[in-house]
Amino acid sequence: MISLVPSAGHAARMVARWASAVLAIALLGETRVAPGATVRPRPRVALAATPESSLWMEMRNVDLHIDERHVMHMRTLHGQVIPTVPGATAWLDDPKSFHLRATSGVVALDASAITTLLNTVTFNYPGAPIKNLEVRIENGMLIQRGKLHKGVDLPFEMRSRPALEPDGRLRLHPDKLRIFSVNGLTLIHALGLHLDQLMDLSRAKGASVKGDDLFIDPLQLIPPPAVQGRLATVRIEDTLLVQEFVRLPEDTVFGTFVRPDSGVRNFVYFRGGSLRFGRLTMTDTDLLINDDDESDPLDLNFADYNRQLVAGHTKNLADFGLRTWMVDYHRLPTRAVAARK
Repeated sequence: MISLVPSAGHAARMVARWASAVLAIALLGETRVAPGATVRPRPRVALAATPESSLWMEMRNVDLHIDERHVMHMRTLHGQVIPTVPGATAWLDDPKSFHLRATSGVVALDASAITTLLNTVTFNYPGAPIKNLEVRIENGMLIQRGKLHKGVDLPFEMRSRPALEPDGRLRLHPDKLRIFSVNGLTLIHALGLHLDQLMDLSRAKGASVKGDDLFIDPLQLIPPPAVQGRLATVRIEDTLLVQEFVRLPEDTVFGTFVRPDSGVRNFVYFRGGSLRFGRLTMTDTDLLINDDDESDPLDLNFADYNRQLVAGHTKNLADFGLRTWMVDYHRLPTRAVAARK
């Protein structure tokens, strides 16, 4: 028979062990210091954020609208979605409620998109020295044509090859400048002037001028949501200005934790963290926005995405993930037609 009652000696040893343990805890919890010394509490060790606690976004083959007609060609874009207000939830319906910290990506803009951004963002203020700007991309060069306002309107055309500065700005040095159909550089230099004396860009957004060089910060021109990141290269491919982001160490989360469904070609994928869209809030987000027709890039206008969502279809997964198939924006009826239905 096995006795469950400890012997007197065994009980005494157990009491001694308990007493030693209590004494050790008391000694460890007590801080003995010399007179006059200051006791500082031990700093708490912050737990490293896990990929699951952050919201990540991946885009591939998406034409993202900057207005009703013009788009940025998002060949690929990876990044962390960060709420504008700390502790708040990013809301897809309000692009100003979050920004994207790009961890890698390749984005292309055609001449019409660059024209729109410069006219509606950079030089869209009273007294702007440049107006009616039109951009073309030809033979590896960026060609800007418009009117330079200096007391009177001076028609000009400037040809330049974009060069990436270490700080991420584009430097546009005029290889050729025509003012009133004459050699503009020869003319202003003969007068002892440079471009920075002809145009005041102190109020321009994302643009500055020094000497004869015009500097553009491409990320300052992008409409909300804002994008933070650093450009690695800028190049011209045919009629497109192509910008490639520096790949950050955190980009390894893509393809591991952030893994869209296999086989999809055109999509926006949100994974991890929390995301609000419409009247819904998703935690441990797993939202894949697919293209209803993958024969061309997903044409997406976040400002009017709900109409694209309504025109498509949605599927809930067993693990509470959500899959949507959106109709391309240009295939939707115009707002006027939609309002009459």
